Amino acid sequence: MKSIIRLLILASLGLSHIASAICLQLTDEQIAGEVAADPAGYTGYKTLSRTVLFPESTVSINPDLPNGSLIATGTTGALAVRAAIVRCVGGGSMTAPYTTSPLNPVPAYPDYYETNVQGIGFRLRYIRSDGTPVDFPLTLNIAPETGNTPATYGVLERGSRFDIELIKTGDLSAGQSIVEFTGYVSTGHGNDGKTVLTIGSGSVRVKILPSCKVDSSDQNIDFGTFGPSDVSATAGPTRSVDFTVRCTGPTPPASITAMLDGTADLEDSSMLKNNGATHLAIRLKEISSGTVLRPGDATSTITHVPAGNMQSPFSLEATVLRVGSATPTVGKIQATATIVMTVL
Repeated sequence: MKSIIRLLILASLGLSHIASAICLQLTDEQIAGEVAADPAGYTGYKTLSRTVLFPESTVSINPDLPNGSLIATGTTGALAVRAAIVRCVGGGSMTAPYTTSPLNPVPAYPDYYETNVQGIGFRLRYIRSDGTPVDFPLTLNIAPETGNTPATYGVLERGSRFDIELIKTGDLSAGQSIVEFTGYVSTGHGNDGKTVLTIGSGSVRVKILPSCKVDSSDQNIDFGTFGPSDVSATAGPTRSVDFTVRCTGPTPPASITAMLDGTADLEDSSMLKNNGATHLAIRLKEISSGTVLRPGDATSTITHVPAGNMQSPFSLEATVLRVGSATPTVGKIQATATIVMTVL
């Protein structure tokens, strides 16, 4: 009988020890008192609120972006303090499940969940101060106190942050869509069930860029044969350079911008260097606007706004002109350049 009594007493003590391991929401008094006085330099919070923001309001992606590719990453930014969010006696835990709804896993991509936009998945991650990522749902396990310490704290370290990654998980059904979350993406709780952490998120617009091609991607311009009297600093042999940018996809291009990539003439940087006869150069100009494309100058562009159309014609002209004060030499007109098109 004595052995049975001792067994019951030990079991009772064991249950008492387990029940004492608990993490609770901090009170105002604890934050102002023991947390502020702790030599570890904590900042206490009853509820720490963080919001994930995306660096750009609109993200443009190519229509042939492979599934599984990263679309955008939003972040809360790094914590500037050591944030104590629960007070624990005998150890305990803080758990932060996903709370946005609906929450449907993406079978092909573990740890990712569907967003409100078909073909786009997301995951929430806690990025530790050393850069180590931890996927949600998140659990912080807090060790029991030691020595004369009355309690320990569940802490998010200075320099840590929360990130949301968006990836392509399948075909996108619309040309432009807004990814947004219902309610908080996650909320964290101590063992008392009280909310000690909230993570919200801003929205981001995802636009599928059209797929565009130039109908005449290679053009050879023949200026024919001409003499000194046929060319001056303002007029010379001229040929047309015509092409059309044609696009396909769920959305028309918002703008198409042309830039000239080539070697600028040393005597007049607004024109292409001629590799044959000296003191002659080639100018490329849009006929309708009179805009000259200066080679290698990112600020020298021609921009068309198709206004809902899936194609845009460009009509340019190439002209041989004199440059400098010296008389041109006999020789060929020979240069190579590329018109680089940027579609948004």
